[in-house]
Amino acid sequence: MIERLAAGGDGIARVDGLTVFVPRAAPGDRVRARITRVERRFARAEIEAVLTPGPARREPPCPYYGRCGGCSWLHLDEAEQSRARVVIVREALQRIARVESLPEIERVASPTALAYRSRARVAYERGRVGFRARASHEIVDVEQCAVLDSATETELARVRARPPRGSGELEIRGYGERLEIAGRVLAVGPSAFFQANRPLWERWQAVVVEACGRGERACELYCGVGFYTQALVARFARVVAVERSPAARDARVNASAEIVEAACEDWAPRELAAFAPELVLLNPPRTGCHQSVLDAIRTAHPRCIVYVSCEVSTLARDIARLGSDFRVSRIIVFDALPQTHHVEVVAVLDSV
Repeated sequence: MIERLAAGGDGIARVDGLTVFVPRAAPGDRVRARITRVERRFARAEIEAVLTPGPARREPPCPYYGRCGGCSWLHLDEAEQSRARVVIVREALQRIARVESLPEIERVASPTALAYRSRARVAYERGRVGFRARASHEIVDVEQCAVLDSATETELARVRARPPRGSGELEIRGYGERLEIAGRVLAVGPSAFFQANRPLWERWQAVVVEACGRGERACELYCGVGFYTQALVARFARVVAVERSPAARDARVNASAEIVEAACEDWAPRELAAFAPELVLLNPPRTGCHQSVLDAIRTAHPRCIVYVSCEVSTLARDIARLGSDFRVSRIIVFDALPQTHHVEVVAVLDSV
């Protein structure tokens, strides 16, 4: 029987004391599965038949599910997906960060569970356009995608009508290079990263900025195009935002803060302590923060850190590296990518 869901999205079963990871499984499922790989401490398996479905299992609302690798949880109802994300975050913080006393984990749901995604990376080869198959470079030829919003579906149809020559991947976006969020227009260059869940943009920004509070000095590290930056300017007398990618040029257009074009791991050890921020807002890539950044934050000792993470394992690692100088006061989990196992989480840490 499948006991629960793992951080990577697979179901977990135990067979003769061995942990077995089973893709496309649901908690409570009784399945017949074929072992595909055995390691010293775990094994992997593929479902051959679902004998008794668990209570959260449903018929996936997509004809490509099971072949396409874009979604991993379409077979689960949204309530189970949301519960699983909370459990994954709690376990990571307890196991990796060794946080003994966690606050109640808050949840922010996506306004819609389908047709929400405003950007995607599609693959093409010999006239086929779609998404990579699960655990494969093979392309699943996809005419319509259940999670793309209407504008991005239009972009998919445009690419399918005139497929690029050769083979490769390209990003499609259902928005241009200027978009409006909460009454503000943001410039977003073609190569800049931006969150995919369009219906959640405004709520996401509001929740993070509210968690930052108000004060005199704020520093935003890994600021990207400045999604949060101008909202911080309204709450703090002085805001310094740091970004090394070309997105920094967008941030200069989007916010009246002091934008520094530099790598955070170079700038923070030199400048952060002297700036003496009351707040540090972090939004690093999936790999998390460089150790020098965390060391600089410990030296500067702000009253509050707000850490926006798309990878809970590196968030937990970084919280552990910050040590006992800070305590976790809030945890907010966003259902930012419904139908997938991906977890977006905001951690608020107060100085001790």
